[in-house]
Amino acid sequence: MKVLLGIMTHGILGNARTVDVGLTLLRVIVGLAFMTIFEKFLPRDGVWGPQQWFIDDVANMGFPLPVLFAWLAVMSEFFGGLLLILGCATRYSALSNLFVTGVAAFVYHQADIGGSGLTAMVFFTMCATIMIAGPGRYSIDGLIARSRGDAEKSPSGGG
Repeated sequence: MKVLLGIMTHGILGNARTVDVGLTLLRVIVGLAFMTIFEKFLPRDGVWGPQQWFIDDVANMGFPLPVLFAWLAVMSEFFGGLLLILGCATRYSALSNLFVTGVAAFVYHQADIGGSGLTAMVFFTMCATIMIAGPGRYSIDGLIARSRGDAEKSPSGGG
């Protein structure tokens, strides 16, 4: 209770463990959400991969090779989500999903943050935060950084 009261009154400055716990929670929740989103792209009627409506949406946004870009988005959500959960290649995973959610928020939803684009904008912001802050100590990236002696250079524990 004393720790919680301290965080509530003085913030987390100087308390690296609470920052690392916060980054871990953010990574895991965002990763799980991306993997859950991926579920809608699983096999339907014997066909695996992006559903036709998603490919059509990608084409309507003006992307060349809409099937390829739809596949890239789906793979970014699934594998990027898994890597975020593990804290492995965290900044790269966040960057790939930053592009996916950025296109969803700013192109598809036309930055309508008060309506249908709110979810995409929130995910865009969370991916940007993870990319900037890094994975935190409780991650594979953090473990690798500590084993190489790089953790001291990064307040987020590596990555």
